[in-house]
Amino acid sequence: MISIILQGAGIVAVLAAVTKLVQSRRSLTPSVVYLCGAIGFVGLSAALVAPASLLWVSVWEPMSNLGRLVANILAMVAGVCVHGLLTHLVHDGARARRLMRIQVLVAAVAAAAMTALMIAAGIPFHPEFLSAFADRPAVAAYVTVFALYIGWATSLFGWFLRHYIAQSSRRWLRAGLRTIQAGCVASAGWALTKIAAAVWAVTGHDPGVLDPLGGACAGACVALVAVGATMPVWGPRVAMPITWCRAKFQARKLHPLWRRLADELPQITLPTGTVASNAQFALYRRVVEIRDAQLVLRSFVHPEAGDWARRAAEEAGLDERATHQVVEAACLAAALDSHAAGHRHRTEPGEATAPYRGVAADLHTEARWLIQVGHAFDRSPIVSTVRDRARAALPDPTA
Repeated sequence: MISIILQGAGIVAVLAAVTKLVQSRRSLTPSVVYLCGAIGFVGLSAALVAPASLLWVSVWEPMSNLGRLVANILAMVAGVCVHGLLTHLVHDGARARRLMRIQVLVAAVAAAAMTALMIAAGIPFHPEFLSAFADRPAVAAYVTVFALYIGWATSLFGWFLRHYIAQSSRRWLRAGLRTIQAGCVASAGWALTKIAAAVWAVTGHDPGVLDPLGGACAGACVALVAVGATMPVWGPRVAMPITWCRAKFQARKLHPLWRRLADELPQITLPTGTVASNAQFALYRRVVEIRDAQLVLRSFVHPEAGDWARRAAEEAGLDERATHQVVEAACLAAALDSHAAGHRHRTEPGEATAPYRGVAADLHTEARWLIQVGHAFDRSPIVSTVRDRARAALPDPTA
C-alpha cells in the first residue's frame, strides 16, 4: 500500500512539473524553473524510495542501498530547488546566485556525509532499512542528517508562503498555496517521524511501528505539493459546474425580490435581447438591477424607517449582520410603498438611505447578502411593522 501511495504521488508530481514547464516555456524565469525542479525531483525521489521500487533496483545496483541513497539525494536536490525558489523571489539575480552557491555547497556537504555514512555502515540491502539497521550509529546519523535537511528546507518554504497568500487576490492561487503549505507540514511530519524512529532504534526499540506514518507523510507531501502547484490551472475548470449550479441557485433565490422591484421599476431591467444565456451573467444581472433599484428608491425612503428598524432589531437581540439586513429590507419595503403612492420624501437622498456597504465586492457574496435581505423583506415582523408605520405616514390620496 505504501509503495502504491509513493509511486502514484511521485508520478503525479513529475507530470505536474512537466505540465508547469510546458505551460511556462515562453516566459521561463528562475523561480518557475526552481519550482518545477522541486516538484519533479521530489516526485522522482518518492517514486524511487517506494519499497517496491527499491526492491526492483536492488537486483542490479552495484552497491548495496545505492537506490535508497540516490532517492534521498534527489529529495535533497528538491530541497535545493526550494531554496532557489525562495532566494529568487526575495533577492535580485546577482545576490540570489551568490546565496544559491552557499545552498548548493551545504547540500553537497550533507550528501557527501550521507554517502560516507552509508558506505561506512557496510550493510546489505533490506526493504525495512530503518527497522533492520537503525540501531547502528552510522545509519541513525544518515537518517538524521537527511531528515533534518529536508524538514528544514520544506518548513522554511511553507513559512515563507504566508506572505504570498496574504497578498494574493486570486482565489485559486491562494488555495494552491495553502495546499502546498499543507504539503510542507506533511514533510515536517515525515522528518520528525524519521528522526524519532532513528532515536527509538538506537535506544534498542523497534522503529518499524513508525514506518506507516512516515510513508503516509511522504506520500501526502508529494501529492499536496503537486496538486497545489497546478491548482490555479485546473481548479477553475473543475469548479465550473459547481459555479454554474451555484449561480443558478442564487439567481432563483433572488427572483422574488427582483420581481417586486422590476414590477414597480421596469426601467431597471435590461432589454431581453441583451441578456446572455449564462448563469453567471444572469446572476450578475439580478444583483446589479436590485442595486440599481435601491439607488432609484433612495429619495422615497421614509426618513425614520432605518432608525425604526435598527432600534427594533437591537431590542430583538439581532447581531450586527442581521440588523443591517433588516434595516436594508425595511427601507426598501417602505420606499416601494412611497414610490407606488408617488410620494418622494426628499429631493436629495441622505447617506442613511444608502444600501449597506459592508459586503465584499464579490458576486456570490453580494448575492448571498441580497438573498438574506429578500428573506427579511418577506418574513421579518420588524420589516412588516416598519412598513406599516411608514405607510401610515403617507399622505391620503383622497384628501
